Amino acid sequence: MPVRSRPRIGPTELILQLWRAKWLMIFVFIPIFLIGLLVAFQMPKSYEATSRLFVRIGDENVYRPRVGGELQGVAPEEELLIQAELEVLRSPVIAERVLTEFGIDRVFPKLADARDDKIAASPPSEHAAIEEQTFRKGVLGLQKDFSSGTAPKTPVISTALEHKDAALSADLLNYWINSYLDYRSEVFSSNGSASLQEQRVKFEAQLLDVEEDIRDFLRRNNIGDFESERATAQQLYSTVSSELLTTQSRASAVDGQLDIYNQQLARLNPQQDLYVEDNSAQTLMQLRIEREDLLSRYTEQSQRVQAIDRRIAQVENYLSSRDGLSGTTRRGPNPVYQTIEQSASSLQAEQQSLALQQAELNRQLARVEGRLSRLNDLAPEWQELQRRKALMERNVENFSVREVEERALSEISGQTADSVRVLEPASVPVKGKSLKMVVAALSILFAGFTALMAGLLWALTRPGFATARSVERTTGLKVVGSLKAV
Repeated sequence: MPVRSRPRIGPTELILQLWRAKWLMIFVFIPIFLIGLLVAFQMPKSYEATSRLFVRIGDENVYRPRVGGELQGVAPEEELLIQAELEVLRSPVIAERVLTEFGIDRVFPKLADARDDKIAASPPSEHAAIEEQTFRKGVLGLQKDFSSGTAPKTPVISTALEHKDAALSADLLNYWINSYLDYRSEVFSSNGSASLQEQRVKFEAQLLDVEEDIRDFLRRNNIGDFESERATAQQLYSTVSSELLTTQSRASAVDGQLDIYNQQLARLNPQQDLYVEDNSAQTLMQLRIEREDLLSRYTEQSQRVQAIDRRIAQVENYLSSRDGLSGTTRRGPNPVYQTIEQSASSLQAEQQSLALQQAELNRQLARVEGRLSRLNDLAPEWQELQRRKALMERNVENFSVREVEERALSEISGQTADSVRVLEPASVPVKGKSLKMVVAALSILFAGFTALMAGLLWALTRPGFATARSVERTTGLKVVGSLKAV
């Protein structure tokens, strides 16, 4: 087999080579470890002040809609409430207020010295920018030194602030908590009643504009009250239409009755016979009575009975030969004709009256129809104005009620206890902490890792064979024996 240019080593050879490179690894390890220890012992000691806050759901956390219908308030979940409070607690605004109160020279003296050096070496035009940049760095540093958190499903927030000065750390944390409570009140108050009042005033102004548009509409169209005039016009139209229909029906009835009377008058005679002076019928009656009297004494074959029968026959023949009565006749006006004629005259007068009444009702109906048609044409514009007015009135009323409620709620919230309470204010920490042990441990780990890497590099780059097994593995030849170097 071909001979490899580099020896092939296994775990045993690697360990052996690392052992042979022990002095190199020690030489690399010791300086790095000593430098790490030097850095660790130079780490400053810091003090951490702690505080705890208790959070509960308050009136300011309940959502109440400002517009729309009356809805029940909605409260957030406890975990969401805690997260919201944590975000407010970590706000840069609070860090700015704390740093402004204590000053960057007191909180971060090294940062203040660096600022002074930059200001001294820069022109006056850059001084404000340098101070602002230094202040922002201080705010970021203060936010970094501050920490807060909570356990799951626990309404308690733990806060901590770390600083080199133990007393200053407690003062900074206490002022941070107070600034948080003040800032929280500002955030949740949000001057809701003022915004509602402003919106209400806008709606009132819009309502006045709509009312002015309504007055201009009424003046322009010469209308006193649109709804009442429209209702009056509709009522007049209904009344006149009903009267016109009644008049037309009565006129038709009068025309029909008048035609009947005229036909009757054409068939009747204006004059009639009052009475006729004729006693033939009376004579016939007397003869018959007399015959009955004779029959009571005589028979029918007697001469006297036969004589009176002849006389009765003559009178009957006389009466049958005439058409009606004869004799002296008296004539006069026909009362039926007169009654019908009088009724016809009354109907003619009523017919003329109904014609005049119908013409007047038609004129009135035309005027009412014109007025009603004009009002109907104006109705869409009027309804639009009324809808705008009703909407503005409803908005003004709703916002007035919400404004009073919001003001009362703000006053109650200001008078009652806050929903966030300080369970444990920050006190001056007695025991400080530093990163000496951490830095020392890291320096040991880094030094050991670096020394190991150096040993591995030496072991892997050696050209010789560490063991006979390495020769066999590399060359593929069996090693029969080995000799130690003298």
